[in-house]
Amino acid sequence: MVELVESGMTSEQVWRDCYAQVLAPSFPADELVGEDDFVAACRRPTSQVVVALDGTEPVGVSVVDAVAPDAPVALLSYLASHPVRRAGGVGSRLMERLRARGPMLLVEIEDPRAHDDRGFGDPRRRIEFYRRHGVRALDVPFFQPPVAPGRPRVEGMLLGVLTPGPVPERIDAGPVRAYLTDYLRGSGEDLDAAPASTLLEALAGETVPVIDLPTTEETT
Repeated sequence: MVELVESGMTSEQVWRDCYAQVLAPSFPADELVGEDDFVAACRRPTSQVVVALDGTEPVGVSVVDAVAPDAPVALLSYLASHPVRRAGGVGSRLMERLRARGPMLLVEIEDPRAHDDRGFGDPRRRIEFYRRHGVRALDVPFFQPPVAPGRPRVEGMLLGVLTPGPVPERIDAGPVRAYLTDYLRGSGEDLDAAPASTLLEALAGETVPVIDLPTTEETT
């Protein structure tokens, strides 16, 4: 039976097993923080790390990063299932828990129109998973900043959005811009130069439009 457990209720060895068995097979190196950085996230009070355990074996994980425990916006940095447990309901249970607890979550998603399956999970299946769970996207030119010094940016990304209820047609831009400003600066991006300046400019108004994630037909 799979149990969802907060990282504070598990050991460091479980975190490291989770990294090796769940995260590393699910994300390419340019999208994945190092193992020690993941362990640090498990300890941070501003991170919410939930591990799905089948007995003592990690079979899934979600990682949410916020600037403060009560911040109105947070980032779903990672959500993954063990490769042999994909499509087995583990990811859905993690998503249901995330939606029930709030706050509004931003989600970094590979756009299948720009990314092929590189052996870490099919981007088309991943985006269909998010669509089923009500995730939409902010209409902004998003990229994933480097996860560590010396790593590249990841272009061709969508900035998904998940809210406790149905995602509206427009979202208040201020809290999103504030979060992304801290996120980009902390990743070493020059906020006055593209592509960071272009992204933040798209959030300069009072609200930002929301669009549906592309369908399978649109990504083939």
